[in-house]
Amino acid sequence: MGRDKAWLDLNGMPLVEHVARRLLPLAEEVVFSANDPDAFGTLIDRLPVPGRVAVDAWPGAGPLAGLHAGLRAARNDLVLAVATDMPFVSAEVVRAMMAWGGSADAIIARLTVGDRGELSPEPLHALYRKACLPAIERALAAGRRRAVAFLDDVHVFYVDADRIKEIDPELLSFRNVNTAEEWEEVRALLARGG
Repeated sequence: MGRDKAWLDLNGMPLVEHVARRLLPLAEEVVFSANDPDAFGTLIDRLPVPGRVAVDAWPGAGPLAGLHAGLRAARNDLVLAVATDMPFVSAEVVRAMMAWGGSADAIIARLTVGDRGELSPEPLHALYRKACLPAIERALAAGRRRAVAFLDDVHVFYVDADRIKEIDPELLSFRNVNTAEEWEEVRALLARGG
């Protein structure tokens, strides 16, 4: 995109706020994992639930460090981690994932990607319990930065795409924005009520 996607304007609102507001029916608090806490001050003030910024304890260690920071800062045991560039994220899908996953340490959608139809987890649209923290810390300490680096060390419940499609037939909840063209598609779809 060439710029921070979190602050793209979507109908007069930053994309990150749009995503947060879509999930407010589930939220007792909102924790933004970011290394620039000052940028979130006015956004946090506009939210109807408590909010704050969690800064990485492992700066420069990528998405796993961000997940660690957010999970460590959260007040609740079960935390939804979602990327700021998922404008169609659905509270209904998240609620269903919570029900299906029960007491698992991590509840993660597994979607088909690529030409060969390989299944891939969606770690930045997933639920995690604080019990994941030690495994995340071990992965980070070992220099493993991928958001999925710790999953072999925790109890994971994978939700397959077919199950999610019962609620979200097009899997829009998992669609993210990576290019200017995708951004324009998203804006057009939202303008049509998508």
